[in-house]
Amino acid sequence: MSDGGLMGVLVALTLSAGIFFVYPLGIKKVAASLFSLILAALILGAYLSWGGLAQWQTYRHQQESQQQAQQMLKSIKSPDELIRKLRAKLDDTPKSAKGWYLLGRLYNSQNKSKLSLNAFAKAHQFEPENEQYTVNYAHALWQQNNQQFSPEIVAIFNQLLSKNPNQPDALAMLAMKEYMSQEYKLAINYWQKLLKLVPPQSQEALAIHKAIAKAQGQIK
Repeated sequence: MSDGGLMGVLVALTLSAGIFFVYPLGIKKVAASLFSLILAALILGAYLSWGGLAQWQTYRHQQESQQQAQQMLKSIKSPDELIRKLRAKLDDTPKSAKGWYLLGRLYNSQNKSKLSLNAFAKAHQFEPENEQYTVNYAHALWQQNNQQFSPEIVAIFNQLLSKNPNQPDALAMLAMKEYMSQEYKLAINYWQKLLKLVPPQSQEALAIHKAIAKAQGQIK
């Protein structure tokens, strides 16, 4: 099994990494806007590869890889089998950050939080500058810590914001942390920044508006 074929099968797992948390409302949403942005980036990449930045042979290779991935999907009977295949591939390429990240996504889908954390930690170790890997690692730490914020977890999210002030997962998690700490003005500040990143009339925007209102109601 080639690296390209296996990664082709697993690439769909990377399309749902962004998660918004709006704590006062008890809402945990997969951010549809982030999904759209990632999908658009993939489409743009394919267009550029075909449209001038690469040769026709590259496009043909991509098409063949997609066909191979579809054939592999038909042969895989369960997520556990996919996990076994990916683990076998990681035995050959143990420093593949992408492989460890995808394994973490698979474990997470199976509610295997400790194994998921270990896999995300490996991905973060091998590519500490990768924002997606860092977000998932920090969130896995938070889950494993009974959904409580430790200094390490807060530091990771703050580091993400220092590199990207509009990082939505960090904004959402730090807003939740401040709300839980009764630092309502700080929570509102984070949510207001997050609000600028979602479509104005979306369900996410409505949830954030309600969270802000609830926090404002707590201020004496």
